[in-house]
Amino acid sequence: MRLELRTTIVDDVHWSGATRLAGGVLEIERDELRTLILEDAAFEDVTLDIVRPGDSVRIIHAMDAAEPSWKSDPGSTFPTFVGPPRTVGEGVTHRLSGVAVVTASNAVAGEPTYWREAVVDMTGPGAALTAFGATTNLVLTFTPHPSYLDASRPDAAIENIMVGSSLAQRYNRSVRVAELKTAAYLARTVADRQADEIKTYELTSAPAGLPRVVYFYQLSGATVYGEAMDGMLPTLIHPNEVLDGAIVNVRSNVHASNRTSTYANQHHGLIEELYARHGRDLDFRGVIVYPAASDDVNEKELLAEYAVKLARLLGADAACASYAGGGHPAVEFMLICRKCERAGIRTVLVMPEIYGTPDDPGFVYFVPEAERIVSTGRTTQVVDLPAVDRVIGGDAFFDVPGVPAEAQRLLYRYLLGCGTSAGNGRLTARTY
Repeated sequence: MRLELRTTIVDDVHWSGATRLAGGVLEIERDELRTLILEDAAFEDVTLDIVRPGDSVRIIHAMDAAEPSWKSDPGSTFPTFVGPPRTVGEGVTHRLSGVAVVTASNAVAGEPTYWREAVVDMTGPGAALTAFGATTNLVLTFTPHPSYLDASRPDAAIENIMVGSSLAQRYNRSVRVAELKTAAYLARTVADRQADEIKTYELTSAPAGLPRVVYFYQLSGATVYGEAMDGMLPTLIHPNEVLDGAIVNVRSNVHASNRTSTYANQHHGLIEELYARHGRDLDFRGVIVYPAASDDVNEKELLAEYAVKLARLLGADAACASYAGGGHPAVEFMLICRKCERAGIRTVLVMPEIYGTPDDPGFVYFVPEAERIVSTGRTTQVVDLPAVDRVIGGDAFFDVPGVPAEAQRLLYRYLLGCGTSAGNGRLTARTY
């Protein structure tokens, strides 16, 4: 599979009478875009805002983010959400660099909010901790249709504490469809333009003797080609598929710092690094995706066994594995490490630290074979955020006291994507 990503650099974004790219400026026809978004009856209204790095703005209730991307025919842009159910990861894809579509909304009936809050600051120290503090963001703030706020509906009953009600799940999916329709709508403007940058991704044959490496990718709150992996066995996919829109975040009730947004998948740091080293000092064999997390110990064992079996079929000598965060997912994550090491597959773990005092180990579950660990940050570390002139996304935090526009002392867990184990976070560890 050969994927060609054609990148157009965007210097700024403005409202205009037509949607186009002119002189490095992305111009957007606001009413046309609103009409496109409000085709979905799940929304009573949508507010569109453009925010730039350095603006005195705080986005709250953030749900997901995506980079504008468009795949020309016969491809499929974000399969099953926008385009037809076709495999991606090959052909040509157009993307707009420096821009993100960020979605925000209040919760609907039966939607859990304990892990729901996610903040993006465009100024101050918080802006430096998330990728979205450095992008020009088109923020879509949705007003749910009143029917989605009716807690008396049978489909508003909470099914479990993570996914909530079936009503909430449908609403979250509608938000993603609107987000990805917007991303495709914007990127389509450059389909006939000369790209500023062209990068090709292809798993070419590597020289003999290089260590064969696989990547275990634990998915939480995400779909693969529109389908949830819950209850499924691990499966092998091409790394190009991840970069090209096959994996979409659909659940907002996930630790914001660990939440791997659709944007983070499009810029997957671990996959990018493995690609950069492919043929040079390793032989990148593929990505094994698996769900997080069963609550049955036998299912956990089977899942880990099956994932490692796939790695052995690929002839893996080594592996990199990322952890989605949470309690149950830690068990499968560590079991895979144990089974890989015992099969002679040396494994590096990439994970956020869960706890934050000197006496805490940082792990929910641990195996002695886990000897090589890369931390993506500590979710309980605090950051002091300044007061801002404007708040977008809502009027009050879900579970944080105080007024959102005022100065805040927040845990890293509230900053969208700051510690994602996809490897594209912005945190650095220092020893003093």
